[in-house]
Amino acid sequence: MRPAQTSTVFVIVALALALALGLAVGQVGVLAVVALVGLAIAAGAFVDLRITLLAIVPAMVLLPELPLSVPVRTEDVLMMPLAGAWLARLALGYERWPSTPLNAPLFSLIVVELAAMLWGAFRGTAGFSLQLYSSGFFFLKTVEVTLLYFIVVSTIRTKQDVRLFATVFCAAAAALGVWGIVENSVRGVGQAIIGPTGHGGYSLLGLTFVVLLATLASLFLTQRSRPVRVLLVLAALPVAYSLVFTLSRQSYVGAVAAAAVLVWVHDRRSIIPAVALGLALPLLVPDIVQERALSIVAAVPDPLSGVSAYATRLHALQQRIPEVIGGSLLFGFGPASLPPGFLDNQYLLTFYYTGFIGLGVFLWLLWRAATTAYRSFRDLQGGLKGLGLAWFSATIGLTLAGLAGSPFVAVRVREVYWFLAAMAVAATLLPRPTEESVETVEEARV
Repeated sequence: MRPAQTSTVFVIVALALALALGLAVGQVGVLAVVALVGLAIAAGAFVDLRITLLAIVPAMVLLPELPLSVPVRTEDVLMMPLAGAWLARLALGYERWPSTPLNAPLFSLIVVELAAMLWGAFRGTAGFSLQLYSSGFFFLKTVEVTLLYFIVVSTIRTKQDVRLFATVFCAAAAALGVWGIVENSVRGVGQAIIGPTGHGGYSLLGLTFVVLLATLASLFLTQRSRPVRVLLVLAALPVAYSLVFTLSRQSYVGAVAAAAVLVWVHDRRSIIPAVALGLALPLLVPDIVQERALSIVAAVPDPLSGVSAYATRLHALQQRIPEVIGGSLLFGFGPASLPPGFLDNQYLLTFYYTGFIGLGVFLWLLWRAATTAYRSFRDLQGGLKGLGLAWFSATIGLTLAGLAGSPFVAVRVREVYWFLAAMAVAATLLPRPTEESVETVEEARV
């Protein structure tokens, strides 16, 4: 450890010990405990960012919001000191800001959302509070997820790092799937599972499962090790089961789209078996699942709400698009100026929140993500190709699911998605073996 690192860690540890002593003698309260935990996390992150990142993975997949007056999730408590430690390492020259194909659209999205938030505050349609679904909360989540993406890209530097984070990611996916099975057995087949407690719902959980299942399936298709493939199947089974019983129609659309991408890109000879499986699936699921799936392609009432999904979404489009065009075309009405449930469409939501400029930047980001993901799949070798394939299929799946929901707004969904994206981008930035090293390996084999 460098001298500057040692001094910084020493100061953090000293402050943590002082807080612990104050807590022990009753001079400080619960806030000191939170500060103590934060300092400990910051110290660990400053020494090795992987320590905290490994804790964030299961936290963002599994754990609920904390019982506080503001909507803070468990991973947020980990993310704040992690981001502080990473930025400190940047300032001290121990890290460099990663250069990736997504830098420009991600930064542009933050600038546009900030401008839309200020414009909305000026007009009185958006505010700066940190309550759930507020403009300030929405904007800070975008900043947080963007920082998470860059921190992961910066931290993963070897193939061993990629395998470590991918393993923890898959294990967390399996754990969430098992949670869904247990919840389904408790709530009953007719009730949608919603996952760990906290603000959210079945659609948000289902869209998370889309990303996780795409990851597990892609890694399975690109792995050669039989034991690893068996473990991936065992992890995917509870995830697939739980996805079905979220009863989320937009998640069904996203899952089918992601599966179609996997079949088309990886091995088109699997199209016929995949179609046969899709046709047989309705015979294997309960009536409630069949009715929910049927309501996607037919204008029939929703078996849960009794309202046609087409009617509500069409009404939102007919009402909100003219409202933006006539009221605030360029920057919209500000993030969270309406709750996401009032819009039920990712592109309408982006247009309403950030206007024509924001929608253009968001579509640019989606296009750059899809093309970069596909390029990473083509460029990566061996089992790492699975990360590129997973990112590409998840991007297409969430893009189509966005026609009937807001996957890139839901906190858990986009955290999981951008963590996957960061792993794929980091894998493409790993040092490649030179021609000399390859020749040396070949000579050694001979």
